[in-house]
Order: sequence, then structure tokens, then C-alpha cells
Amino acid sequence: MFKRQLSIMLLAGMAATALHVQAESLDLREAIAQTIQTNPEVLTELREVDSRDRQVREALGGYYPTVDLLAGFGFQERDPTSREFADPNRTRNELERREAQLNVSQLVFDGFQTPNEHKNQMARHKSSEFRAQSVAEDVALQVVRTYLEVIKQQDILALAKQTLATHEDIYDKMKKRFDSGVGSRADFDQISGRLALAKTNVISQTANLLDAKTNFQRVVGTYPSEGALTHPGTYRKYLPMSVDDAVAKALDNHPLLKTASADIESVTYQYEQTKSPFFPHFHVELERDLNDNIDGVEEQVDDLKVMLRMRYNLYRGGSDKARKQQFAYLVEKAKEVRNNTHRQVEQETRLAWVAFEAIRDQIPALEDYVKDSSATKEAYIKQFDLGRRTLLDLLNTENEMISAKQSLVAAQQDLLYNEYRLFQTMGELLFTVGVEL
Repeated sequence: MFKRQLSIMLLAGMAATALHVQAESLDLREAIAQTIQTNPEVLTELREVDSRDRQVREALGGYYPTVDLLAGFGFQERDPTSREFADPNRTRNELERREAQLNVSQLVFDGFQTPNEHKNQMARHKSSEFRAQSVAEDVALQVVRTYLEVIKQQDILALAKQTLATHEDIYDKMKKRFDSGVGSRADFDQISGRLALAKTNVISQTANLLDAKTNFQRVVGTYPSEGALTHPGTYRKYLPMSVDDAVAKALDNHPLLKTASADIESVTYQYEQTKSPFFPHFHVELERDLNDNIDGVEEQVDDLKVMLRMRYNLYRGGSDKARKQQFAYLVEKAKEVRNNTHRQVEQETRLAWVAFEAIRDQIPALEDYVKDSSATKEAYIKQFDLGRRTLLDLLNTENEMISAKQSLVAAQQDLLYNEYRLFQTMGELLFTVGVEL
């Protein structure tokens, strides 16, 4: 069974090596930067930013004149004899007809429709920028989580291998004692069972490490080779002094809240646009016509008109009023979305702070636990050699020490994760690690 599990593990490792592009060396900042540049979620939002930038330029077009050129060429036949009371002696006319017309129209006033549309598109563009920033912050935190998980599983695997080596050493000693007739069958069976368990733990932990690396590859896009990821540094000194300071910074800086505020701006300008139909609209229009042989008359016509034209809708079945009311409700909806986002950001910041403080306060106790269990193990080894401790005592204290170290490793990585998580809740993770979007 053990050999079969080991074979599966080896094959999985070989498959991972063959199927994934491996990262030779990748620190956390590099991993985040690489992911931000290639992650589909982030790139989707950035393309949306580009799209809305063009919509801003499109809205600016409303301030400029429109120029249209119309031209035509053909034949026109006119039969005056087909009319009632027509002179039967007149002949049918067939002429080449040529038309050319230039129209220039310049907006003068459209009930503030154009300026409000421009402001609406600017607000939408700003909203998309903040949304892209928010998505990038979320993705960066995913990178942190998967990166630290690989580090944690590597460290725990190292402890499992250390336990295996210790058990193998004890096994060799107990086998010699048993073979020489000094040791008991019970002690030998006990260490044999513990050794098998230690081997199983190494296999299980190796699988956990492979899972962590696979998750890392899914998020970052590269499969980390052995030792490619290093323990990241801490930015703890840049954290706020209290949870209230953290919440205040999050509410002031979180990109999701900025997105919600920009959305309110956008829908407010759309509401202002709904007032446009209640105003008269004015345009200055220039029209130049150059026509030959129109309406069967063989002549050239050169016509120039410059007009100030007004269009004022008097009735549209109540549609304009209904649309205005619709956007008034949408403004209120956008405000409630922002209020809900406000609550979510505050909740997430407080939860991250509580988790950070709880784990931080556990670390000293876990360090003492590791120190004490290590000292106990050393004492038990000496006492075992003197015959004052049983093999079971020795194995139990070895397991307790390894368990303490595993708990400390997990807590240290969880503390670091919640540190980065706090920066993310404040909208400052990318800035803190030095990565630009």
C-alpha cells in the first residue's frame, strides 16, 4: 500500500513538472506583479476602462458641428402632357439631374443634454478605474494566500520529514536492541507502527504541498519549482495603530466605495439628462444646395440658407416625465448600494483586524510551547537512555514537539496573511508591496 501511494506521488510530481511552466525563483512582489499583468479578471476590467475612455471622447463629439455632404446623379423624365388641362403640343422632357448639398449643424442649446452626457461618461470612466483597482487588490490577495499556503505546506512537510528521520533513527536503535535480545517485542512493534505512520504523514503532506502549488499555478499562472518561493517580509510597521484608524482609512480609500460614489455621480448626471426634453433645443444650420436640371427645368440652382432653428416638444405621451421619475429612483438605489458597500468594507476591515490581533497574541504562547516541548524532548531522550522513560513517553513527546512546531508555522503564515489582508481591506495592498496597476 505504501509503495503504491509513493508511486502515485512520484507520478504526480513528474506530471506537474511536465505540464506546467515552472517558476525558478519568485518572491511575493514579483508573483503579484506577474499576476496583475496576466490575470484575465484584471485585464477584463482594464479593457473596460479603455472602452469607457472612448465613450468619454464620444460624448465630447456633441459639442462639435456635424457636417454632411449629399450628392446625386441621374436622369429625370417629365411628361407635361399627362397633366389635366395640359397643352398637348408640349413635348416630353428628359434631362440629366445632378444634386449636391452641404449641411452643417451646430448645437447651441439642448437642455444641458450634452454637458450632462459628457459628465456622465467621465463618472463612468472613473468608476471603471476604481473597479479595476478593486479587482486587482482582490487578485493580489489571492496571490498572497496561495503563496503563503505553499510556504506553509513546505515548512510542514519539512517537519514531517524531520519526524520521519527521528523515527527511523529510533527504529534502527530499537531494532538493534531487539535483535540482540535486550529490547522487547512490544517496543519494537510500537516504533515500527509509528515509523509507518510517519511515512504516511510525509506522503500526505507531500500531496498537500502539491495541491498548494496547483492552486498557486491557477492564480499566478506559473508552477513553482522546489524552493522557488521564499518567506516574504512583513509590512507590519505600516499598519494603523488601532482598528478605528484602520476602518477610517478603509472608508476613505477603498476602491469599491469610490466605485459606488462614482456610480452615484453617473446616475445623477443621467437624471439631469432626463430634464432635457422639457427645454427647447436650438441649432444653427447652414445648408448649401447646388442642383442642375431639377423638376424638368433645364437650369442651375445655387441655394444657400443659414438658419437658427428651434425644436420644442410639447407632448410625448408622458414618457419624458416617467423617465425622469425612473432615474430619480435609480439615484436613490445607487446611494443605497454605496451605503451597503460602506457596511461591507467596515465589516471586512474589523474582521481582518480581529483575526490579525488574535493570531498575533497567540504567537508568543506558541513559541513558548515549542521551546518547552523541545526541552522536554531532550530531557526525555536522556531519561530514556537511563531507563527512566518508556519508548512511548519518548515518541509522544516527539510528536508533541512536532505538533507544536506545526501550529507555530501555521500561525506565523496566518498572521502574515491577515497582515496583507488588512492592507487589502484599506485598498493599499498593491501600493504597500510596490506594484502598479
